[in-house]
Amino acid sequence: MVINPLILADTVMMPELRMTFQRSLTALLILLFVLIAGFIALTVIGNRAKSRQRRRLIRRIKTPVLVLAVVVFAFVLYCANRLNSLDTQQPDPSESTEPSVTETSQPPTTAPTTEPTTEPTTEPTQPSLPGDAAYTDKSNPANWGVDWEIIYNDSIVDAYRREETIHFSSSGSYFDFAGVAAFRGGNYRQGATYGTATVTEEKLQRIWEREISALPKSPSAGEGFWTGAGWTGQPLVVEWDEEVKQIMNLYPEKKAKADLVEVIYPTLDGHIYFYDLETGEYTRDPLFMNMAFKGSGMLDPRGWPILYVGSGDMNPDWEYPRMFVISLIDFTILYQYGYETGFNFRTWRAFDSSPLVHAESDTLIWPGENGLIYTIKMNTSFDKAAGTISVHPDKPVMTRYQTDFERTLGYEASAVIVENYLYLGDNGGMFYCVDLNTMELKWAQFIHDDLNASPVFEWGDDGNGYLYVGTSMEYSEGTVYLYKLNALTGEIVWEKTITDVVYNKSVSGGVLSSPLLGKEGTDLEGMIVFHVSRTPDSWSGLLMALDCETGEEIWIKEMTYTWSSPVAIYTEDGTAYIVICDAGGNVQLLSAEDGKTLHSISFESNTEASPVVYQDTLVVGTRGQWVYGIKIT
Repeated sequence: MVINPLILADTVMMPELRMTFQRSLTALLILLFVLIAGFIALTVIGNRAKSRQRRRLIRRIKTPVLVLAVVVFAFVLYCANRLNSLDTQQPDPSESTEPSVTETSQPPTTAPTTEPTTEPTTEPTQPSLPGDAAYTDKSNPANWGVDWEIIYNDSIVDAYRREETIHFSSSGSYFDFAGVAAFRGGNYRQGATYGTATVTEEKLQRIWEREISALPKSPSAGEGFWTGAGWTGQPLVVEWDEEVKQIMNLYPEKKAKADLVEVIYPTLDGHIYFYDLETGEYTRDPLFMNMAFKGSGMLDPRGWPILYVGSGDMNPDWEYPRMFVISLIDFTILYQYGYETGFNFRTWRAFDSSPLVHAESDTLIWPGENGLIYTIKMNTSFDKAAGTISVHPDKPVMTRYQTDFERTLGYEASAVIVENYLYLGDNGGMFYCVDLNTMELKWAQFIHDDLNASPVFEWGDDGNGYLYVGTSMEYSEGTVYLYKLNALTGEIVWEKTITDVVYNKSVSGGVLSSPLLGKEGTDLEGMIVFHVSRTPDSWSGLLMALDCETGEEIWIKEMTYTWSSPVAIYTEDGTAYIVICDAGGNVQLLSAEDGKTLHSISFESNTEASPVVYQDTLVVGTRGQWVYGIKIT
């Protein structure tokens, strides 16, 4: 005998069935409203879409939405009719409403238990980073019409997954050797300081200086020269592995020097210079590349003799800027890329952003000013015994994007990478989180203006990750924005505005230098230090130490306009100092507790490059065509 379940429900479970149909009807009405609204929205967006490809895509989406709306409407009518029939149906008093008990309807054989079904875990809570549904309503890329595309094997693809996964250490340790191998130290970009110093006099002492030169600008950039070292222009410092040191083209006396620390400095004058940190002497011949290097270079995190550096302008011979991978064994250019046209929406192709390498998967990660994020498996082969190194790169896996804003695309700041997530802001006022293993956009946040300063990452006491971001001033004309963002969701934790910044279309103001995050266990703990340029007038600036938790000011110091990033000096007992250079050539040693100037010296020339600190020695170059070594005493 076949029993209709609806008839059985009508006779046995009338109240429950009525409630079910009521709930279903409510849910379907809401869904129907959403579908109709979505259909109308798609129609409007399709009519306004500038891209033919986007209009075609919207037309394809509209049809299934309309069909689904019709189906839902039919279910609405069915549920309404069933609910009406249930409301009018009266039970027959001659029939029992008690269900009959059969052999198959036995009571439960076990009593319910209050014991947990699984053992409670004692594993520590893992840090919170984006998952499959990272964004919230406030960080949904759709809010700003972000059109994100993945490029694999020279084609736009719907989906991608990397064969060898990328996962940077959660500790933030990037370079296992003594030194500073990347802009602002590594993948967290917290600061360009290695080791501690013994500070007794609280003074700055110039110990060496080296003259550098100038490179004629490309005809497209107008008359003049790229002089000295410029923004971001941070040197790199490294104490090489002894075996690696012996196979490189160092001078014999430098190979023989015990504990040699080498300074490697790509500069605007088209050279890459190599100095002995202690004396300022050349460790090897300078390498002339005939390309202006504005951004900072990066050494291979495995301690392999490779330098990665990008050029910032066409050279006098009209050659386009590009990324370079250079052997530090013999100065062979192992690879150069990024000057080709094709997928980039923006034609300008400079590389001011400093790259990173994921050592385990041998993947180079490099955002470009053309709006592409390049990830390239390098297939590097290094034979230390033979003294050889080579790369055999795969085709780049890239992303490109467009937004609803009529603003400049592209990336000048350097990316933060935490585990497998890349965080980066663009020239148009957007900040992005990208999963490097799928190249998907996880969230997007509007930050109002151009990001030139690299963001900074830290783990909070709550186990969550946070980003500190400060904008320059390209569009807002008077206002600069400082943020703390939640790395998991992209939501704004706090926002601080500076409203009296002088607007200059030709030379930007605002945050042009990367912020400094205080180190735990020091006087700077719990502080994030920003410099805001062109406030309250075009030649001035403010150095601001903010509370990481609240964004409130701890101290503020009036100083000169600068593009140079502040650096920290730490002693073993946790005493902290800040060194900052400015456009007037002043170099100040500050107390981290209150920002007071303890000592200063002058280079007498604009210092827009960012310094590096190795223990008690600071190195920085100027636009006045000098590189200086400074001892902190």
